[in-house]
Amino acid sequence: MNNDSTNASPEPPENPFQLTSWKQKFSVAGRGIKIAVLQEKSFLFHFSVTGLVLVAGLALGITRIEWCIIVLAIMAGLTTELLNTSIEYLAKAITRETNPHIRDALDVASGAVSTVAIGAIMLALLVIGNALWDYFF
Repeated sequence: MNNDSTNASPEPPENPFQLTSWKQKFSVAGRGIKIAVLQEKSFLFHFSVTGLVLVAGLALGITRIEWCIIVLAIMAGLTTELLNTSIEYLAKAITRETNPHIRDALDVASGAVSTVAIGAIMLALLVIGNALWDYFF
């Protein structure tokens, strides 16, 4: 039995609008996340910070509701970064020439990432900061 076929991720269909099974849909979604992790430095940074926050939360024993807040902030941050990355890929596919509309779209998407990141940082500081305060004092 060839183990290479079990480790290789399935190739998505040529036409992404023809996904027929949930397995294909999740496979394509996983491929998108893999592309972002391996090719986008900013996504890798967000992913790394996520790991640090999760470790801090586990070490400090934050409450269930605090975990809910942290998970929602993480999901918002990673999702916004994925959407921003997809807009960047689409912009590159359309043209490499300077276009003020594409520039503005990219800047707005980047602004969305920044807004969510600032909110996530504030939430993490409130939750982790509170847990640190309780731990030390």
